[in-house]
Amino acid sequence: MTTEEVRRLQLTPASKIPSRRQRWLWANRIPLGTATVFAGRGGEGKSTFALYLAAQLNRGELVGDLTGVKADVLIVSHEDDWATVMNPRLLGTGADLDAVHRLAVETTIDEITAETIPALPLDITLIREAVHATGARLLIIDPITSTIGGDLYKVADVRRALDPLTSLAQELDIAVIGIMHFNKGGGNASDKLSGSHGFRDAVRSVLLFATDEETGQRVVTVDKSNYSQERGASFAFNLVSMTVSTDDGAETQVGSVQFLGDTDVTVSDIINRTTDADAPDDRNAAQAFLLDYLRGRVEKEAAAADVLKAGRAAGFSDTDLKNARRRCRDPRIESQKSGFGSGWVWAISYEGVTEGVQGATSHEGDTLDTFVTPSTNSDDPPSYSDHRLAILERADLVDISPAPWGGDAA
Repeated sequence: MTTEEVRRLQLTPASKIPSRRQRWLWANRIPLGTATVFAGRGGEGKSTFALYLAAQLNRGELVGDLTGVKADVLIVSHEDDWATVMNPRLLGTGADLDAVHRLAVETTIDEITAETIPALPLDITLIREAVHATGARLLIIDPITSTIGGDLYKVADVRRALDPLTSLAQELDIAVIGIMHFNKGGGNASDKLSGSHGFRDAVRSVLLFATDEETGQRVVTVDKSNYSQERGASFAFNLVSMTVSTDDGAETQVGSVQFLGDTDVTVSDIINRTTDADAPDDRNAAQAFLLDYLRGRVEKEAAAADVLKAGRAAGFSDTDLKNARRRCRDPRIESQKSGFGSGWVWAISYEGVTEGVQGATSHEGDTLDTFVTPSTNSDDPPSYSDHRLAILERADLVDISPAPWGGDAA
């Protein structure tokens, strides 16, 4: 039996719609009232970072409009086993397991009952019931493509599934994080989302994930941000191994997030980076250009934007110059913030010493705490005020690569 769709005209004067400012789950990066996509190749830490944010929200520590509010989280995830993977990961983040809820759907066909994941838009009413029952303010769907029954490469099918979800987020003032994978190969990072561009069009924020093989750090770039000026900004984190105790009296290793703060490396830089075997003469020429340019400045430093502009005029691409900066040794060329809210500065660092933006000095033998502003709480959430020192790109700061706890750390 086919259900007939009934469509009616609706007109609402704009004067009847109260204006209000945009609210944020995570300030300027993950908006409330709509959906955000986390995208990257498998193993880049997308799922682990989402759980990290969930734990911050559980504790009321996530910087945004819900700071101080301890809120529940709903998770749709079927790729990883909850007993052996999801719960240990949540324990590793310090999440409140009573405030994290696995969301599934029970179906009965011909008296046979089975459990499955929600389907969009079919189960939007059940998702609404789950939000009302728990008071959740965040819904994580991992991967979001698994909830869509139509053709992922057809815009109409994708929008038919996602539009009701974003409308629900707006209605209930919650945030939705949908986790997706990249297509293979290089190219424009903005075009790497698997499936139709309808995914990118339907959401208001897109965060791209990639691993910087030169440092082992995970880099996240805000690739789309309709409601803030964060588009193009990047931050970094490490995946570190930690031991958690399980309910069966055993111990297991899980990945946990160590937030590092802002970085001038972007996901686009990483996925399009020239390999060591490619054009060594060009790289050496780019390094020579950078050193000559910076040595010609009184302070031996310059705004990164000015250096890149001059480099382009000299025939180098931005990727050539960024790769050359990272490979420079003796002297190093460090990248650092010039001040709160300011742009990036590239500076020559002699004998491994670079001055930080607040007078801090970093040395080759220093620990990670030298480069990241100390926090009074090791579980403090990501924030813009806590990580303004230069993040030095050093492989010896990486705790694990690849992750030793097994499986896909996506």
